[in-house]
Amino acid sequence: MMALSWNLQCFRNQWLSLRPLTLVLAVIGFFSVTESVVQTSLRGEVGQNVTFHCPPEKQRTINLFYLQRDNEFVNGYHASKNVSKSWENTRLNKTGLAVQMFNLKVSHSGNYRCIIQYSNNQVTPTDIHLSVTANYSKPNVTISCDKNHGYSCLVICASQGGYPQRKMRWSGAVTGNTSSQMWKVLNSSEVPDPNTMLFNSSSTASFNCSYGEQKFLSCSVGNVTSELFKVCVPQKTDKKPGDHTMMVAAICAVAVVVIGLLLLLWTCRKQRQAGAAAGAVRPEEVIVLRGINKEEEAS
Repeated sequence: MMALSWNLQCFRNQWLSLRPLTLVLAVIGFFSVTESVVQTSLRGEVGQNVTFHCPPEKQRTINLFYLQRDNEFVNGYHASKNVSKSWENTRLNKTGLAVQMFNLKVSHSGNYRCIIQYSNNQVTPTDIHLSVTANYSKPNVTISCDKNHGYSCLVICASQGGYPQRKMRWSGAVTGNTSSQMWKVLNSSEVPDPNTMLFNSSSTASFNCSYGEQKFLSCSVGNVTSELFKVCVPQKTDKKPGDHTMMVAAICAVAVVVIGLLLLLWTCRKQRQAGAAAGAVRPEEVIVLRGINKEEEAS
């Protein structure tokens, strides 16, 4: 008890001479000897917001409240002094002793500590571990097939902007076939962006199409999955380049023959009609001829 009283008296004497961050470190050192630290976890997503809650004891006067990451001041206040500049993406709620953090980045992940000191110099720290994640984009599937050197297909699944690092996984009918001759993964990669620390995940697999068509395949990374797809789809027989031209030529030839026959029939019909009209005798002419014949007989 005497050692504890001496430590408290020493702490009070040096209180006013300490700068805010230095004071926090002294408080942590003193507190670690006398109390245990409460630990909690907090999760957030890139681009979203989280709130660090550090609830105080009711009906007690607070001298200071700090939120810091390791030895770096994040936000907070002191009842009688100015504190260091807070992070620009944070906002303090003095009433509920909470700090809201906006526009999260992967770099914000880490261990934080809430420190509350009351008017009787009692200190209550709370450790909070923040985990920042990012959902990967829906995997994009690219299929290319080669029929020149044995019918085979390459399939590439690619996804961007995820955290933490995750491998691309294959699923579907391929997982139920134990033959390593049918398909195999050629390579996989998880490449981080140096600025955002987010990962791009991709994988390439080769399929031997001599084993037939493969249906209901998919690839996934994290908690997102691609659309179902199929590979080694049977190909229709390709028509020769000249087939279309020959078909058009044949149709044209038939059309010319039909038109020629129609013209020929029409011409023949016109000729028959003309011949019939030239050889016919009109009734008037018959009467006249008959009259002439009677006169000749009388004479």
